[in-house]
Amino acid sequence: MPRYPSKACRSGHYSAYPRERPSPRRLWRYTAAAGCLILILLFIRSSPVPNAHDINPFGRTVHRPPTTTSNNTHAGAPRWYNHWKWLQPFSDSITEDENRSVLPPPRERPPIYTFYDPHAEKDEGVRAAQDELLLIWKRAWWAHGFKPVVLGKAEAMKNPLYERFQVRKMENTLGADMMRWLAWGYMGQGILSNWLVLPMGPYHDHLLSFLRRGEYPKLTRYEGLGFGLYSSDKASIEAALKEALDSPNLATSTSLRGLVSSGTFAVDPKPSAIAFYNSTTIAKQYKAVSTLLADSKATGLSLLADLIFSHLHLTFLNTYSSGIAILTPHRPHSLLLHYPAIALANALTTCPSSTIPTSCPPNNPSCTPCSSSKPLPISTPQSYQNTSTFFTIGTIPHPYTLASLLSKTTFLSISPIRRNPVRDPWLLSTTSKTLGPTLGGPDRLIPFKESVASESAASKSLWLVAEESAWSKEELEWFFGFALPAYNVSSLEDTVDSKTSMTAGMLAKPALSGHPSSILVEDDESKSSLSDREIEHQRTIFTHSKSVVNPDSISESRLGKWTGTGRRRTKGDDDEA
Repeated sequence: MPRYPSKACRSGHYSAYPRERPSPRRLWRYTAAAGCLILILLFIRSSPVPNAHDINPFGRTVHRPPTTTSNNTHAGAPRWYNHWKWLQPFSDSITEDENRSVLPPPRERPPIYTFYDPHAEKDEGVRAAQDELLLIWKRAWWAHGFKPVVLGKAEAMKNPLYERFQVRKMENTLGADMMRWLAWGYMGQGILSNWLVLPMGPYHDHLLSFLRRGEYPKLTRYEGLGFGLYSSDKASIEAALKEALDSPNLATSTSLRGLVSSGTFAVDPKPSAIAFYNSTTIAKQYKAVSTLLADSKATGLSLLADLIFSHLHLTFLNTYSSGIAILTPHRPHSLLLHYPAIALANALTTCPSSTIPTSCPPNNPSCTPCSSSKPLPISTPQSYQNTSTFFTIGTIPHPYTLASLLSKTTFLSISPIRRNPVRDPWLLSTTSKTLGPTLGGPDRLIPFKESVASESAASKSLWLVAEESAWSKEELEWFFGFALPAYNVSSLEDTVDSKTSMTAGMLAKPALSGHPSSILVEDDESKSSLSDREIEHQRTIFTHSKSVVNPDSISESRLGKWTGTGRRRTKGDDDEA
């Protein structure tokens, strides 16, 4: 056969047969293409097709079991860096960047789970009250260093033992209890809590410290909490579920505990820092709430939420019985910087509203009720005091801001700063009582960093950055673990921008309306008042320094944002919980 088509073919008149035999190279290409097509078809055929019941575009996202990792670095903003050498005096010696702070690796928050089925309740008012109680539960455990996660049916259905559970016959009460155990078993090891079990004690309570380690060697329940709180490893949860599903008493039992042997659970003593608001406790100690629950469940649950909120706030006030310390070095020159801290302290010392104002948490019946006539003291020390009964609120100014306020000028030059014999004046004043007057700045930095960011000291203090915006009400409520209805961020800006006379004694004046007169403990000789002209000049200097000190150059995770329970809470944390 000729290699090229004939003249008739070139003229456009082709015949179908006989065809030209393809060359070996073209034949190899055809074979390779056909092989690839066959492999693609085989791959598509072997891909699993999801079941119809697994496709629910309106269902809740299933939580994934936590993964174990030893990497504590955070891939967040590039202006801060996690490193175990965070106690070095100067961050730029490690980061080689003066605008990048070195912070301790964030402490891992162990997950604590609760189970909630929103479809079990048909009444909209009851569901709204239950949502409020769930929010209280999440905020309280977050403030104590945990990661609260609400589980549902979606997690229980992912457990491999769910099919065995479906074919068993049991009471509805037992079925609901088994569902939360199946959801917990799917997530693996951790803590399982009723959403009416809340931490009501100091951050460093022995049991809470143990639970924060995230290591649970055996299935444990706690005396006095009934079905409210468990901790376990994955293998023990799975073994308990299998034993319960194989039990011959499935038709008569009402809980998983009644289906397993007595040796399945290890029993720890009754915890002193955890409260359980079950029906028995409510009926015995809070009869007003119990009566309303019997008449109207929605109203009763809403009243219970107010009661729990007041008890969480009361626990904070009893933990820091000596009062709130607002760190105010270089007063009255820097008094304007501390207005957000003053407003926050007044909000914290405001007694929470409650229908049973003299009641105490169920785990602490001998508490000291909050009294509007005798509010918690607010002191204004110039030096930091590492005392467990004080909660400290500190405001850290930029060196340029402090130098401008001390020199009383908006046009700051280098010469006066170089001629000033006092180096690091803010740090010297802040640490003078704990470290004395002789140490230099670098030697003071390490103890101060430990006071701000170490786990042993940071849970009893909050540090703000003077040039940045004040913490929002929502952020503060997640930090403290309870609501702050008296706190208003917008009022702080109005207070700072208003032309109101300010004196040293004005710290005793409530920054928020409706607050009782606070008790102020003056502990230094700086009591001189400031005239309106001096206040206006101080405000001008502060406004100018904020424009010079670009807030974008300040690390978002500076020491002022790092607290005893981890970094400042973000929207992503709320979505994850």
